[in-house]
Amino acid sequence: MTDEKVTAYIKKCLDEGRMAEAIDTAKVTGAPLSNEELNVYIRKYLDNGWMQKAIDGSKAAGIELPKDVLIKYVNKYLEDEKIYSAVDASRIVGMPLPREKIAFIGKECLRKGKISSGLEAYKIIKEKLPEEELIICGNMCFKDGRLSDGLEAYKLANKALPADELMICGNMCFNKGQITPGLEAYKLANKTPTKEILRTCGEACLLEKRTDDARKAFVAAQKVEEAKTLDVREISYEELKNSSSLKGFGQKHCSDCENRINIKERYFEVSKCPETKEDEEKLDNLMKTQYGVLHFCVEMDILGSGKGLINCAVCGNCGSQNVVLSSGDDAGYMEIKIRKTD
Repeated sequence: MTDEKVTAYIKKCLDEGRMAEAIDTAKVTGAPLSNEELNVYIRKYLDNGWMQKAIDGSKAAGIELPKDVLIKYVNKYLEDEKIYSAVDASRIVGMPLPREKIAFIGKECLRKGKISSGLEAYKIIKEKLPEEELIICGNMCFKDGRLSDGLEAYKLANKALPADELMICGNMCFNKGQITPGLEAYKLANKTPTKEILRTCGEACLLEKRTDDARKAFVAAQKVEEAKTLDVREISYEELKNSSSLKGFGQKHCSDCENRINIKERYFEVSKCPETKEDEEKLDNLMKTQYGVLHFCVEMDILGSGKGLINCAVCGNCGSQNVVLSSGDDAGYMEIKIRKTD
């Protein structure tokens, strides 16, 4: 191994809590590893709640780790509401956890929406979960957009789900681009989200290039709108530039003759993005019969108001429509379908 690789390996061992392995590697290779550095890592282990790794590391390094320091960390874990770490550390140290303190922390965790820690605390003291705190916890989870945690809290409280809180949760999910829990929250509330919030969700998904979720969001937005027929009209490139944020198209080439010049593009505005297989078949037939276009792609929501853009091209060399198109603005595009043939 090179010196760089040895150093990297030792650091990896230390970061993962494998101090004995790091020390042995340093001894074999002659790599420098000071007690000061080992002390720093032992403290990191303790801060992270890795008490057993800290104890094992201190033994391997020959560094004393007093019991009173360990007890101090048990109390610190409780104060920081790290229930799992506190339970594990108390077992290692042999220090019983104060029942009243755990009950208080469990209640505080629930009130802050920390359902896992709260449940663990009440499990330790074997007390019944307080209904009032569970409701508070559920509402906190909903406000944070954590639907599953909120549902669990209300289920444990055996209370009916609040429609207003579910809608708040749904809106939070939509703003984060989380379409599935957002729709589920609204469904449970027996309410319908606005097309604006659904489109916001779709745009957030597109920015993260989660095209399946984006399509789901835009299709949901379309369902909220008044029923529209599937209409197509041809538009010019100038009109396209004026009605969208499109920055331009990238390279184009004919798949039949590999021609990359003299390729004529055509643009069409479609009233809504295809939602079903029937819509896609209708669009195929409409493009074929009205415009003679066999190969095309549909870009979602590029023109606003749920309207899509159909893009196709003809090779000036061989007359083929089998032209590969690419966008210079990938973040704003989403492809639904690529050049269907008969």
